[in-house]
Amino acid sequence: MSTTPQVQEIWFKSQRVLRTIVQVGIPAFLSGALLLPQLIDALGLPVDNELRLWLVGVSAAITAAAAALTRIMAIPAVNAFATRFGLGSVPRAVARGEHVAS
Repeated sequence: MSTTPQVQEIWFKSQRVLRTIVQVGIPAFLSGALLLPQLIDALGLPVDNELRLWLVGVSAAITAAAAALTRIMAIPAVNAFATRFGLGSVPRAVARGEHVAS
């Protein structure tokens, strides 16, 4: 079994979380709170305030889950583990100390 690679700690963890909130939140709220009710209405189904509120809640939950996962991925041990599979903040080769062509 291979050892966990040594990777540099991730900088600006909070900024990464905020960027994820923007990257996930905008599409989640646009689709869940604006477009989906129009689609449901176009299908002839009733769209009331309760449904709209539920869709906004789902959009918020999706955004919160993505932000939480982003913060978890920035934990040094999690990042080092993810790097073993090519999912970390640096390529596997860099973590191994190998030269990577740019």
